[in-house]
Amino acid sequence: MKLNKVLALALSGVMAVSMLAGCSGNSGNGGQEGEQPPVADNTIASVLNDEQKDNEVKVNFTYSDSLEAALQKTLAVVGGKADADKVDSYLQNVLGVDDVTVKEFYGHPNNGKGGNKVGEQTAVVVVRNDSGKTVDSVAKEMYKKLSDGGFEGLTEEWLDKTNVNGQIKWSFDYTGEVAAVTGVENNQNYTYVAVVVTCNTTKALAD
Repeated sequence: MKLNKVLALALSGVMAVSMLAGCSGNSGNGGQEGEQPPVADNTIASVLNDEQKDNEVKVNFTYSDSLEAALQKTLAVVGGKADADKVDSYLQNVLGVDDVTVKEFYGHPNNGKGGNKVGEQTAVVVVRNDSGKTVDSVAKEMYKKLSDGGFEGLTEEWLDKTNVNGQIKWSFDYTGEVAAVTGVENNQNYTYVAVVVTCNTTKALAD
């Protein structure tokens, strides 16, 4: 009889320890041990957005999975050792866009302040790095390339008082997408960052 009581007490102790261990293993993750919530890859977009803090006109960059897929498709054809210009040119074909430079946007002062057409213009820019820099560093190189290309001079609107129909207000809206692909080819690491900036031009009679 005493032996049965001892066994019962021992079994109860084992069960209690097991329950405590189970609670400990499930704390903080909703009972799904080892699972973590997915984290969006917004690092590159954040770098580009942060670099614009002093700009009068800011373009909100977002990471694009579809642009990443297009970049991967491009690299599958041209290879991971292709220079940025070659990747840029082929990527334009994959995306089906007619590429212009940022300085050719109707919303850039270099283009004479104000466009003579409404619609979209698209600039595709690619940078390549194989020196082992972090993706953040390559993103900063991308911003420098954009800046050198006139990115910081974009405007949001322009009043055309010389128009024969009266005072016309040209308005410019910008969107930005970014993606990155890293890989290895012939034992050499590489990173490509691609950016697509779109300028949408509209016009209306000024108030």
